[in-house]
Amino acid sequence: MRYVSLFVLLFVTSNVMAQIIEDKEPAILEVHYMKTSVADTLENRSDTDPMTLRIGKTSAMFYPTKMMWADSLLQTDYTLYEKLHREMNPLGQAEYKPLGGLEREYLFRNINAGETIVARIIAGDHYWYTEPTEMPVWQILSETKELLGYSCQLATCDFRGRTWYAWFSTDIPVNEGPWKLFGLPGLVLEAYDSKKHYAYKAVGLYTQNLQPVGIRLYVRNKPFTLKSRQAYLQKMYKAYIQGNFASQMSALYGNGAQSDPSQAQYDYQERDYPHK
Repeated sequence: MRYVSLFVLLFVTSNVMAQIIEDKEPAILEVHYMKTSVADTLENRSDTDPMTLRIGKTSAMFYPTKMMWADSLLQTDYTLYEKLHREMNPLGQAEYKPLGGLEREYLFRNINAGETIVARIIAGDHYWYTEPTEMPVWQILSETKELLGYSCQLATCDFRGRTWYAWFSTDIPVNEGPWKLFGLPGLVLEAYDSKKHYAYKAVGLYTQNLQPVGIRLYVRNKPFTLKSRQAYLQKMYKAYIQGNFASQMSALYGNGAQSDPSQAQYDYQERDYPHK
């Protein structure tokens, strides 16, 4: 396994889970977003998950809020985790509801080193990869509006297979944003792609009593390292769109998931990968 150079990693095992934790630096700002993903464009079915952007002076992390909470709870209080899980999924319930929500992807960015780690669960296993950080090339437009009491301006970019729009505020002079949508002269408070298959909207900003910025993963085993972003996207494509993982979950939980690639009416945020 290639050693990841973004941060020095600490791997600690336990009876239930393992931790990969390395606190990089104190946080100066935390932004909470709601992420909306259209899972089926024909039926206009969408999923919503809370996300957290935590920003330091030289690093940032972006992660699914509920998943981080659920993974931490599984590590620290397995009995309570099981109790809450059973309450969410009583016997006879047709659709399985994961305690940690549906979003699985974690991002850790080292600004000075120009590197980003992306980690997530794919079909039950943990994976991660490291990529050179690529900043979108933005065009700032004239449109303005107010979000969370801040004056915002619209910008657009073409980034990895999608056209994105972002509302940013120079009143918050931090060039960060949700996911990989950063590099504007102010914090991004709202962003969405041109088809509105993916959207982020800020719901709260915090500067007090923040946890540190860094790597913070709770995993069953050390993640498998993938060589590239394309390999990561292809693995997800094979597992969830082309493969049979969805049908296995449907048989196990009765959640109506599809496995026929011809029925898949969605794609990932990054579309610039071989769909095979």
